[in-house]
Order: sequence, then C-alpha cells, then structure tokens
Amino acid sequence: MKRVVRKFGNAFRGIAEAIRIENSFKFHFVAAIAAIVLGFVLHINEEEWAVLVIVIGLVLVAEMFNTVVELLARMVTREQNELARQFLDISAGAVLVTSFISVVVGIVIFGSKLWNVLFAG
Repeated sequence: MKRVVRKFGNAFRGIAEAIRIENSFKFHFVAAIAAIVLGFVLHINEEEWAVLVIVIGLVLVAEMFNTVVELLARMVTREQNELARQFLDISAGAVLVTSFISVVVGIVIFGSKLWNVLFAG
C-alpha cells in the first residue's frame, strides 16, 4: 500500500512540477478550468461533459509530454542539434493539434449556448 501511495505522490508532484516550470502548461491548465466553469454555467449535458473532459485530458497530457521532450533535449545537449530540433518540433506540433481540436470541440459544445446567452437572451 505504501508503494501505491508513493506512486500517486510522485504523479501529483509531476503535475505540480509541470505547472511550476512550464508556462504553456499553466495556460492550458487555466483554460481547462475556464472550460469546466463554463460547462457548469451553461449546463452542458453528460455527453458534452464526456467529450470536454477527454479533450482537456488530451491537451494536458500532450503538453506534459512536450515538456518531457524539452527537458530531455536540454539534458542531452544545449547545442544546436537537428535530431533534438525534430523531437521538439514534433512534440510541439502534437500540442498544437490537440489544442486546435479542443478549440473546435469548445466551439461545438459552447458556441450555440453562448450565442443564445449573449444575443438571444
């Protein structure tokens, strides 16, 4: 049991570390909280919640893996390295793709609801 608790502690420490050292993760974390609050305010349904939670998770996980790649690249070399650049660009691209998908999902889930609140009142 101690081992399981320690592993969870390590995982939570890793999340806290990502928040502490990576500005992009902070931004996505705050955006995730904003989306969750908006979901409560606009009373989204269960299916919308499921999709919202999945895309939030995907973006945060992609950002964390991107941070890991950045740290590994820095650990291996501080000099210009073509392979390291490719790793960094691909991992950044993964974050961009998941972020773009999350924006599209946000528009689908919140778009008409926000329109009705703001303009059809």
